[in-house]
Amino acid sequence: MKRLFYHLVAMLVRVTSWFMFSRVEVRGRHRVAWDQPCILSPNHQNAFLDALLVGIFSPVKLTFLSRASVFGTPFDWVLDALHMEPIYRRRDGLKKVAKNKDVFADQRDHLIQGGSVVMFSEAEHAHTYYLRPLSRGSARLALTAQGEAPPDQEVQLVPVGLNYYHLCRPGFKVSIVFGEPLPASAYMERYRNDAATGMNALRDDLAAAMKDGLLIPEKTDDYRERVARINRHTEGLSFPEMTQALEAPDTLPPKDAHRPWLESVAWALSPLNAGPLWLTSTLMQRVDEAPFTASLKFAVGMFGVPLWWALLFGLGAGLFGWTVGSGAVAASALALVGHVLLVRWSNPPHPPIE
Repeated sequence: MKRLFYHLVAMLVRVTSWFMFSRVEVRGRHRVAWDQPCILSPNHQNAFLDALLVGIFSPVKLTFLSRASVFGTPFDWVLDALHMEPIYRRRDGLKKVAKNKDVFADQRDHLIQGGSVVMFSEAEHAHTYYLRPLSRGSARLALTAQGEAPPDQEVQLVPVGLNYYHLCRPGFKVSIVFGEPLPASAYMERYRNDAATGMNALRDDLAAAMKDGLLIPEKTDDYRERVARINRHTEGLSFPEMTQALEAPDTLPPKDAHRPWLESVAWALSPLNAGPLWLTSTLMQRVDEAPFTASLKFAVGMFGVPLWWALLFGLGAGLFGWTVGSGAVAASALALVGHVLLVRWSNPPHPPIE
């Protein structure tokens, strides 16, 4: 049952991404030896949406290490079906942090057996385009697994860059860049001589490799100006073209002025999707972390919208015939696409820049 649910969610993520993003650019998957154990290390901007995108655009099944606060609810069955495992932080209490020893031991065994893991080395999510300081967790896991792996097995630490052209709103491009893997074996001698030195070296090289996969790798004096150039007018540039152009942001078209009246028109279409929009609004009122915004919208798109369409079809077909039911679903789908496009053309401002 869990296996079937996993494949169902993977399909829904792919379909939802067609509606959520104007384009998904994926680069660099050929660099990775997917038949060897991998620890994928993406930057972390958008809560669980980051994990979903990395998962569906990787050609292997992945285990996801996630913050423990999302566990301990009636949805634990879902999290387990999606191959998610808890990671405890100091705020969870020292007793719970001690459980990480067993979690990492399980993931080390998983890697030795040829599995692959997603671990967010930044530890916390935030709405920043630049890379924030990394923890040593992924480096430690890679080196301890390599130390126990068979001679013919190479544990790879894979940098992944996630680049959203808007961090909150649907209808914009996202670029996913798989970087050159870092072989843990290359750091084993330093690790055996001094564990801290080996882990620090791998962590620092991982940070440099992750920056190569980001549109804006560091927070510079012209950071705000660069962010403003990440907009719908520049989506036609490939990731390499865009990173090069951002070295001289004045050469790129700026973000147009916000046109809120187009958003008002978009909301005029809302009655045809009242259910999903109400659910999104309700969920957003319960969450005070901005990086959850796009994730919650994506989740509603995955589960809430299909259920809404099923309800519309059932009511329409039951009361007036299947033609009316089908027409109601089609009208709702067109209204949803129109809503996304109108919001895109309204040039919504980027969220507050950190």
